[in-house]
Amino acid sequence: MKCKSNKNSCTLIISMILAVTVIWIGFFIRKDAKEPINPSEANLIIRSIKNETLTEMINNDTSQVQKHSGPSFGKVAHITIDDGPSKYTNDILDILAVNNVKATFFMINGNMKKHIEEVKRIEEEGHGAGFHSVTHDIHQLYKSPEITLNEFETCKDTFYNITGEVSKLIRVPYGSKPYMPEDSHELLLKYGYKMWDWNLDTQDWNGTTDNIVSNILYYGRNNPNLVILMHEKQQTVESLQSIIRVLKERGYNILPITEDIQEKNYWDGNL
Repeated sequence: MKCKSNKNSCTLIISMILAVTVIWIGFFIRKDAKEPINPSEANLIIRSIKNETLTEMINNDTSQVQKHSGPSFGKVAHITIDDGPSKYTNDILDILAVNNVKATFFMINGNMKKHIEEVKRIEEEGHGAGFHSVTHDIHQLYKSPEITLNEFETCKDTFYNITGEVSKLIRVPYGSKPYMPEDSHELLLKYGYKMWDWNLDTQDWNGTTDNIVSNILYYGRNNPNLVILMHEKQQTVESLQSIIRVLKERGYNILPITEDIQEKNYWDGNL
């Protein structure tokens, strides 16, 4: 195509081709969604065609639209972080503090003992604090209902010894279904534990930063109540800032999990 003689006409033709391409891609990407692709997401697709990384797109967009964004009534996101505390906890807490956001940490007993100062900081800065077992091994955890209960009672005692506070929030390893036996579930409920699963897995345990943020963009697009699963990993630290920006731009209130909130798990079917 010779464009030197009529630059404006050439630009118009290219723009039209690109627009048709976006609509075609949008149709297949969003054919399972309830609403058509919106202009903001179309813009992301156009720029991805130009090889701009997902993280760059989000960072560049934020300065333009953040002043117009704000929480939408009823939209809530809980950022939950498993397996800590760890060497990454302070970095995670620093990012949360800069953004004035509270997350929820589901901690392993041995890691609480190794990272006492991080446990104190989680509590002092107003984040949700819960437990993720002692062994993180379903074959050990579910040997009997009493063993299941004892693991979380042990976590509760460790947390109390460090902070002087008590929590009944728990997340069992690999989710409450299909592994947890009914009798273990019933005993935990009897002792007042509040069990939380998730409805958006970022897959940060094996994903790149862009993959993690892309999972938030795509799988969180139609859900006004998100419980986001993350882990204490380097890639979690690297993606957390962008995740917070996406959630804020989409109008979510990012809140910690507290004991006065109705728990969400696979047993209750309310995720």
